[in-house]
Amino acid sequence: MIKELTYKDDCVFVHAAETSLKTTKAFTHGRIVFDESTRLATFAQLPAVAIPAELHLKAETPMNFQLVAPDGELRPQKRSGVLLVDEKQPTIFHIGGMSKTPRQFSAEDGWTNNIYKYRAYFTHEGTNTSGDVPEWLKASITRQRDLWNRLAWLCREARRQCSSGSPEEITAFVETVILPAIDAFNDSLGRSKDKMKHPAKLKVEMPGLDGLWHFVGDLRKRVDKDRPVPEGLLEKVIDFAQQHKTDYTPLDVFVKDFGAIANKEAKDLKLRSFEIRPTVTAFKATLDRRRTKKLTWSEGWPLIKYNDSPKAGDWGLHYYFNKAGVNSSLLESKEGVPGLSFGAPLDPANTGHKLIHTASGGKTLREAEISIRGDDNQQWRFRFAVIQWRPLPPNSHVKEWKLLLQDGKLWLCLVVELQRDLPTSTALAAGLDVGWRRTEVGIRFGTLYEPTSWTVRELVMDFEQSPKDHKDRVPFRFDMGPTRWEKRNITRLFPDWKPGDGIPNALEIRTALQTRRDYFKDTAKILLRKHLGEKTPAWLEKAGRSGLLRLKEEFKDDVDVQGILNTWGKNEEEIGTLAAAYSKKVTTRIEYNQLQIAHDVCRYLKQKGITRLILEKNFLAKIALHQENTDPVSLKRSQKYRQFAAVGRFISLLKYTAVKYGIVTEPYEAMNTTRMCQYCNHLNPSTEKDRFQCEACGRTIDQDYNAAVNLSRFACDPKLAKLALGNGNESEEDAQTPEFEDEEEDTQSLESDESGTNDL
Repeated sequence: MIKELTYKDDCVFVHAAETSLKTTKAFTHGRIVFDESTRLATFAQLPAVAIPAELHLKAETPMNFQLVAPDGELRPQKRSGVLLVDEKQPTIFHIGGMSKTPRQFSAEDGWTNNIYKYRAYFTHEGTNTSGDVPEWLKASITRQRDLWNRLAWLCREARRQCSSGSPEEITAFVETVILPAIDAFNDSLGRSKDKMKHPAKLKVEMPGLDGLWHFVGDLRKRVDKDRPVPEGLLEKVIDFAQQHKTDYTPLDVFVKDFGAIANKEAKDLKLRSFEIRPTVTAFKATLDRRRTKKLTWSEGWPLIKYNDSPKAGDWGLHYYFNKAGVNSSLLESKEGVPGLSFGAPLDPANTGHKLIHTASGGKTLREAEISIRGDDNQQWRFRFAVIQWRPLPPNSHVKEWKLLLQDGKLWLCLVVELQRDLPTSTALAAGLDVGWRRTEVGIRFGTLYEPTSWTVRELVMDFEQSPKDHKDRVPFRFDMGPTRWEKRNITRLFPDWKPGDGIPNALEIRTALQTRRDYFKDTAKILLRKHLGEKTPAWLEKAGRSGLLRLKEEFKDDVDVQGILNTWGKNEEEIGTLAAAYSKKVTTRIEYNQLQIAHDVCRYLKQKGITRLILEKNFLAKIALHQENTDPVSLKRSQKYRQFAAVGRFISLLKYTAVKYGIVTEPYEAMNTTRMCQYCNHLNPSTEKDRFQCEACGRTIDQDYNAAVNLSRFACDPKLAKLALGNGNESEEDAQTPEFEDEEEDTQSLESDESGTNDL
């Protein structure tokens, strides 16, 4: 329930009578309606409340809302929107809410969306298409470009309003102060290599304050490295930049209300719905790309399209069916789907296209026609040719079709909803024990047991082998040995490296970079303690990077402290940049290879007829609960291997990949899987050793192998799982016959061959 509304500082404060999920959802997601005639406001389905007298309603006005708790405390929920007027009722204003249309077919039933992308042509040999673009389509392309340009202009104006200094002022400062100073400085250096380049981030159409501060950072880096800079330029740039403040509210309002703004502009330009979607979608993708790529203020914004600008000729038609779609089989009939129809497949002999002759029943050439109801109930038609690379699956639904011209190429995209075969759990289940065991060659991060052939496969990260060509890769293993980049940059990674020394692996390099970084920090601390003596803060012992920067501010008048910290800062910046770049490179390699291993596991189980995979439940959460600073060195080293192997991410990739292969992944609350002997069901005491001898039967057991087998056994036989909770003593009626009865093979030591396979 909402108690009242108040208005202050261009914000409507919504006072809740109670803190409940219903009230919060109505505020954040519900449709807001203002009735000027009765001066009442309604949030979703909640009772109406009075509109404050000082709040004057006006169409196209952005409004800000803030939720207030019953005790008067401001809640974190905020909302913004553009006030729209109802055409039929001029006294009714509203802000659209967020809603989700339920799907007719659920993902739990195996339904998913696929995109079928076909190459299209304005004209093609063998078809009767004329290749002429009709006038209605030319007009549509012009309207789409006008909408894009209008949105780009509004975005640019919102960015202009964020800074108290206009781009013209910043441009004038750059052209009259910065660039002449750099040119004069370069002329004075002659042929020296210390010349400066013009700041690229300031030589753009609309430079911002971030470009100035980025240039300030470049000047400070040159000063820290004892390189010359134009005299007085640093101080001038700082003084100019500090005169202006940045307020991002106008841009935030534009981004938040982008949908409503785009719909209003499209309505003014009289665009149809199938013309709006391609333009708005492409524009929104450009805005989102800035955030994902973490671009600076001056980069990546949507630009106004001119006739000679890149992608100025791109256009699209998006025809969305807005529900569960229509049956894809209609495309093969004379009726077609709404707005689109296909002709019969043409005989390859009559087309003259080389690709058509490759395989019978493969690629086919179709004649397609778009027929849309236009203005004054006339039919807008456009005929073109399509090469259909693969037929649409039976019993599927077309939810949307798109005709796109991108970079001079025409494409027809069909968004198809289809149902995958639901996986059926087999009686037998494979077990996967996940860990981070350090081996002679690398890290064993998983052990897979397949019950049909009693086979164990190791999932290994190899530190000795360098990456090979994909066709030569070994299943269930990926190589993290030295690459060509590491060999070329070995002296940057290891300054003390000498010819003849071995090339370290990825884990050793990343560890060494962090060790060097800690060495510079610890050296600075030692020098600071020696210099400051009794003035040394008590927190310096555990201080990190931010602590040293804080110390630099506290002792800014101490020349020796500044010298020590400047030296540390220079080393920190150099090694920090190198470590970050290398860590990103290694992470990318690991993510790609983990996905390949996930496919290896799923393909292997599919070949064996196993569609059920048992994983230990919440194993990472249990480890994190027991992680302490007082842990022994061996355990901390194990944590280092866990972080490098990123087993949690591998499990996520495996679950995602298993769905595509029809394999069910079942979490299992494992208990004593490593301790309980897979042969005699005796519960052995816990041990840190990789291999141990069973107290009852005397067999040598590998902990990881044993855990993988027991995960499979416990999931198939609940009695064994209950037995694992006991003390290892079983009654005669509960005694289980050992699963592996071949005495000769059972007594073999469980050692894997080069491929990581072990037949039990």
